[in-house]
Amino acid sequence: MKIAAVAIQKGGVGKSTISRTLGTAAATAGLNVLVLDMDLQQTTTMWGRRREAPLPLVKFSTENDLSTELKRAHDAGCDLVIIDTPPARGTEAPAAVEAADLVLIPCTPDIEAYEQIPRTARLARTLEKPAFAILTRATPNAVSEENAARGVFEALGLTMAPVVLHEYKVHRHAGRMGLAAQELEPDSRAAGEVNELWKWFCAQLHIGTNEQLSVAEAS
Repeated sequence: MKIAAVAIQKGGVGKSTISRTLGTAAATAGLNVLVLDMDLQQTTTMWGRRREAPLPLVKFSTENDLSTELKRAHDAGCDLVIIDTPPARGTEAPAAVEAADLVLIPCTPDIEAYEQIPRTARLARTLEKPAFAILTRATPNAVSEENAARGVFEALGLTMAPVVLHEYKVHRHAGRMGLAAQELEPDSRAAGEVNELWKWFCAQLHIGTNEQLSVAEAS
């Protein structure tokens, strides 16, 4: 069983979007996947309640219950667990990072988000966990934003994921319906980015699947 933590002490950067879209991509690819929501706002948990499909399974978990939930997932034959962490400074994110095989650090192209990266990056280094920054909510076709973000991440000793998630409304529309962007609009640019991110994610965690990666290909 592989475990990924999505963490940064900043709200509004796309942690829940990444958790939901990667979880959905994993389910589409035939994996038994669990998304654990550790944020008291339970944004991802409520998305799971709106969702009609059985996977990804979404559960809320406190820090105290995290090890128990992970053991249950392992014993149930779960292939992948994605942990969505809260933005507030607390003990939930450190617990998730400690349990993870991979740490994803979403970040929008804003100074307020950049300023919060070092804490999570230091945490990952201290715990010797591989971590990658993911640029999210970038302006479409704004190459300067991507170049600037890459420079910031490099200065902080972080590798930037090769896939950028741009600001597309389909992510919000899909979320209201309990869906992911690639389900609502499988031929959209947003879906293409998610599918590329999923392929990269699989390579980092050495996840192998026999299924096609997109809803469009699976239908």
